[in-house]
Amino acid sequence: MPKNKIYFISDAHLGAPTCHRPPRVQEDALTGFLRAIRKDAEALYIVGDLFDFWFEYRSVIPAHGARILFELYNLVQSGTRVIYLPGNHDIWFGPYLSDQVGAELPGPSCAVAHQNRRIYVTHGDTFGQDWKMKLIRRILHNPLCIALFGCLHPDIGTSLARMVSRFSILKMKNKKTTAPPYTTGAAKKLVKGFDLVICGHYHTPRVQPIGDGALIILGDWMRYDSYAVLENGDIALKHWHTAVEKVIH
Repeated sequence: MPKNKIYFISDAHLGAPTCHRPPRVQEDALTGFLRAIRKDAEALYIVGDLFDFWFEYRSVIPAHGARILFELYNLVQSGTRVIYLPGNHDIWFGPYLSDQVGAELPGPSCAVAHQNRRIYVTHGDTFGQDWKMKLIRRILHNPLCIALFGCLHPDIGTSLARMVSRFSILKMKNKKTTAPPYTTGAAKKLVKGFDLVICGHYHTPRVQPIGDGALIILGDWMRYDSYAVLENGDIALKHWHTAVEKVIH
């Protein structure tokens, strides 16, 4: 079978302190998906927050998600490209994912072309950021702050990350807005000639037509097990083991 499909997933938040089902059940669903797409996936885009926390110490990586890393490695070995973009929970990539797993790490966003479609892919957390979030982002990406965090014992660093994660999840649940930031952010990209903007971060799967293009919010693997697949120029938002939600021609 030819490998001619392009898959997109985001927001599994493996290792999250709060989830809607047991971690083993969540990992089993994601493992089944990764094994199933091995036969026909030309590429898999992981659009951020696969892990609820990821930091590569010199000789230590997070213990959670080892089964998923193994499946990603097998996917790469089968001839499928795995492209991993960071989210706001797994921002600190080191060489492990590229050297040991074989994932491509293009940075926080990428502009790609598949099947005559121009696609802008990003996690989506930068859409509509206020000054506070921009400041936090600058701090988290500061080389000195990263180096200082790396001096912490991994158990302490992980505990701190889980506290921040709980706060982040609570903030997202309580956030109300009449003008979702992803609409404006996606529109700015679409007017530049992209056909599709694909992002994660907002957790609820959604297809939103904007002008002649569309925004695809991938949803998460905490509740929905949702993903997008591009085939023959059409993109479909699906749930694992359930029917197609909507197709954009």
